[in-house]
Amino acid sequence: MKTLTFHARSIRAHLFWTYAALVTVLVVALMALAELAASRIVFDGAQRELEQLGRRTREQLLRFQEPARAWLDATASDPKAGLEGDNDISLLRMQMAMQQRYPQVGSLVFGYPDGSYQQNMVLRTERDRAWARSLPEARFAQQTIRVDEREKRVEEWVFYDQQMTAIASGRRPWADSFDPRASPWYQGASELNLGTFQATDPFVLQLPAEFGMALSRPLSGPKGGVAAAMFTVAGLSDFLRARGEESHAELILFDEDGRVWGWSQADRLRRLLGSGRPVSLSALNDPLYGSLQKLVGEAPTQDIPIHSLEGTAGQRFAAVVMPMEGVFSRKAYVALVSDQDLLLAQVRRMRWMLLGVGVAGLLLLMPMLFWMANRLATPLKNLVRSAKHIREFEFDSDIPQDSDISEVRRLQESLALARIALQGFSRYVPRPLVKHFIANRLTPEAGVEQRELAVLCAALDEQHATAVSWSPNAEHYLQILAVEVAQGKGMMDRYESCTAVALWNTPLNVSNPAGYACEAALRAVDAMQALAEGLNAPVKPPCFGLDFGNATVGNFGTWDHLTFTAVGAPLDRARALARQANALGLNIAASRAVALAAARYFRFRLAATVPMGPRGELCEVYELVERIVQEHEDKQGRASVAPA
Repeated sequence: MKTLTFHARSIRAHLFWTYAALVTVLVVALMALAELAASRIVFDGAQRELEQLGRRTREQLLRFQEPARAWLDATASDPKAGLEGDNDISLLRMQMAMQQRYPQVGSLVFGYPDGSYQQNMVLRTERDRAWARSLPEARFAQQTIRVDEREKRVEEWVFYDQQMTAIASGRRPWADSFDPRASPWYQGASELNLGTFQATDPFVLQLPAEFGMALSRPLSGPKGGVAAAMFTVAGLSDFLRARGEESHAELILFDEDGRVWGWSQADRLRRLLGSGRPVSLSALNDPLYGSLQKLVGEAPTQDIPIHSLEGTAGQRFAAVVMPMEGVFSRKAYVALVSDQDLLLAQVRRMRWMLLGVGVAGLLLLMPMLFWMANRLATPLKNLVRSAKHIREFEFDSDIPQDSDISEVRRLQESLALARIALQGFSRYVPRPLVKHFIANRLTPEAGVEQRELAVLCAALDEQHATAVSWSPNAEHYLQILAVEVAQGKGMMDRYESCTAVALWNTPLNVSNPAGYACEAALRAVDAMQALAEGLNAPVKPPCFGLDFGNATVGNFGTWDHLTFTAVGAPLDRARALARQANALGLNIAASRAVALAAARYFRFRLAATVPMGPRGELCEVYELVERIVQEHEDKQGRASVAPA
């Protein structure tokens, strides 16, 4: 029967189809470029719309001052206004009604050259009433400071309820603490010509106790003086917020020095002004607002350009900066900031339409793309899983070699050969040692060190073992020992003649190596005896010798061939103790060092004192009897060495 030769396709063929998919994406990108070209037209229309919004805002800001300007025009030449008249209640109620209707107006004040003063204020909050020390039902207050012929200052207070009816009055000794002539609204306006206005820079008002500005003008009465209308920065910000909500834009009013006079984010500005200092654009900690100051010099009176600015999160904003002529005494500017996505709503609709066309094309190609990617990804995922098993020294599963991609097929073959080689290599080199090198990314090099080791030596009856010459039963015993040593955090070191040696505290550090060695020995004895009874084995289980002490451990050999092992007195004593266990009929013989190190958790019995070593020194041989079962934590330290 003729066998057909299988030819795996190159990965380049699969990448070709991937490039075909990229071409599809490129077509969608070209469609997006067409959308950007159309967006330029829409952007120009948005520019004109935003410019018109800025002009309307400038007109509305002028209207914001209209109540204060109207009041100043009416009172500047009214002989009954302020302290010059008889404090007509009808005039006072008219002022209160205006303050109640226009919340941006904080208080209306009169100041005179002799230091006398009158202030009509609205008590809108509990904080205002606490400052004025008024009754809870008070809603308006009038503060008057008079100066008599002896220049004695007398302060009087009158409080009104919601119906503008006087409910309380009194005098207070505050007159010497305030002089209107030192206020910024008085100093500038007293030098103006009649009929002209002055707008002050922001300063801290008396009531409410927050930043505000004043619009003032000189009085034409015989006493002279100045009348002023106070309005807060927060009130101006509330006004701007209302305009911003109508137009879906953010409005900021600032002067040529970058000081913020009003902001549509009124609550945030109120918190920032709570420190008692003016707020600048740079203090808002946002590159968007910091960029507005740079646009001041680029703000023409006609053909106002629209700018694209970037915020903190990378979001783009459209901004317009317009000069505010005639609103304040110093030159001010209003900035309108809007999210570009809101301005480009029509562009966004076009974008979604084109995106839908592109997504539909991609959806048609998705099954093919998935099929191609799966053909390449599935064998690679299986290889990664197999490599992980090899890294963990798990060699039970085979590596499939079924990919139709030539490069992946060669990779499968190479990894399968590496698995076979490492599986055979792991039979000669202790797995804990190799895992230690892999986990710590170490390169084996020749070198040794002194370590405190626990050594377990398992020795078969030499005469009986030689007679059967490593029967399958003996191999079962050693397999049991290897499993118990590995589970007990130890390492099988070597197999010599009829003995096997295991080490603890190398290459991994353990806190109680003698205890781990004792536990592994007891478990191995139980498992071996159960096996021997079940199989009626001709070779009895090995006897064990345990010792604990300092030994030399490390990589012995040359640069091209190393052996990781240990040498020293503990290994020789462990072998001798294993032979003594055979001679004395013990399962596990331990040295005095082991009995002392593990006495807290294991029970030992002194079996004999015999000569050991090349000099024949007398050494105590202990039998490891059992593990101590401790019922309470307070009895953990009561384990002892039982005498013979």
